[in-house]
Amino acid sequence: MGADISEKMLNAAKEKNSDPNITYIRMPMEDLNELEGEFDLVVSSLAIHYVEDYKGVLKEVNRLLKKGGEFIFSQEHPVNSCYGGGERWTKDENGTKIYSNLANYGIEGERESTWFVDNVKKYHRMFSTVINDLIDAGFVIEKLTEPLPTEELIKKYPDYYDLYHRPDFLLVKAKKI
Repeated sequence: MGADISEKMLNAAKEKNSDPNITYIRMPMEDLNELEGEFDLVVSSLAIHYVEDYKGVLKEVNRLLKKGGEFIFSQEHPVNSCYGGGERWTKDENGTKIYSNLANYGIEGERESTWFVDNVKKYHRMFSTVINDLIDAGFVIEKLTEPLPTEELIKKYPDYYDLYHRPDFLLVKAKKI
């Protein structure tokens, strides 16, 4: 089964994998309580930070997973999602980014930003909240990754060096216990 709130994303998924055994459903993850069944794996790509009720989603993902089932997700990294305005970077006299400006990391909640469009609503949670809420929902953390670019990628895209100052994403692999 594949679920997404975006019809465009569902169509892309169907084009890439039109297996007749896969059912695609248009629904927000906040409505997982409407689904029945047991699954071996739940995957979420860069969507968790758009959900206000993170604990509720974790509870429903846990309910839908078989014992030992895995929940793998990516989200905007907490040091990135805390941004709420002002300059994101401190730069030298040549305009080179020296370091990322971090503000209001300890204040969780709604943020508004521009990402391809204006007024994108997302929710900032501290790293400890992301992890402890998973544990409280009945998961064990199997792996955490904060992806950084390779030297080869930086040679091709020099601006990616910024990711050494602060990673954009957090990837989590958790298992239902």
